[in-house]
Amino acid sequence: MDLTCLWRHLKARLATWRPDWEGVVDAAATAGKDRLTQGATPLPDEVIFEALTVALLSGNTRWDRIARVRGALRDPFADFDLPRFASVSDEEIERNILPWFRERKAGAPGLRASLVRLRAAAAKLARHQGGAHRYLLDTRASTTGSPEDLAVALATSKAWKLPGFGIALAAEALRNLGLDLCKPDRHVLRAVGAWSLVDFARWKERGAFTPPQARAAELRETMLAVRYLAEANQLPVSYANSVIWTAGAVSGARLTNAALRALTVGCGTGEARSQTV
Repeated sequence: MDLTCLWRHLKARLATWRPDWEGVVDAAATAGKDRLTQGATPLPDEVIFEALTVALLSGNTRWDRIARVRGALRDPFADFDLPRFASVSDEEIERNILPWFRERKAGAPGLRASLVRLRAAAAKLARHQGGAHRYLLDTRASTTGSPEDLAVALATSKAWKLPGFGIALAAEALRNLGLDLCKPDRHVLRAVGAWSLVDFARWKERGAFTPPQARAAELRETMLAVRYLAEANQLPVSYANSVIWTAGAVSGARLTNAALRALTVGCGTGEARSQTV
């Protein structure tokens, strides 16, 4: 498949949704400086814990609600102090943190469980010799070194998994730290599946917006597919990810699986897989 052709068709379709679509794409999701490996000074624990916290909250709460309270999150999360949050009791979660979110209409049904898992992640990071920055570097050293494999390790490795973090949320946390990679959420999965960039073993399209049920290997392949698509069009991976998300999201163009598939017409067939492995 001609990935430059596909990208042209995607941009043209977004322009029919709204001519100013480029201004809607989340600017914060574009690639920044990789603060994990490019800085001479280790990142403070609180910076990494904030990135993880925001990512985990985004997993069960609408992003607009998180964005509204993001500047005040130091209050319920103990100034992002790892040992302090690791020692928060169940009672404190019930009495203080959950009401804080409810009062600001930023809660969600799964929030309590997410907070308990985040507490466990904070404890694991706090115990690691060298702190959270060293934890991420050591995790990365156990992989090929790519951002994609770091996200996979943080989500699946027996030694390095952080409680509460699947591959998508681990990728989101790394993006919050400036790493340039794709978050393989439901909308991105729908797109790469519709474009035949990844062949998902389990995808029963019962509805117009049904995503594939992706295994870990397929999530990794999805992240790499978006990387190849971005590189073919000389774009940052995070930006390409955000554009694809905008195409599929409820707050975006909300393209169906069929509409996404139609974007491949005229771009060639049968070559996508060879370009994404």
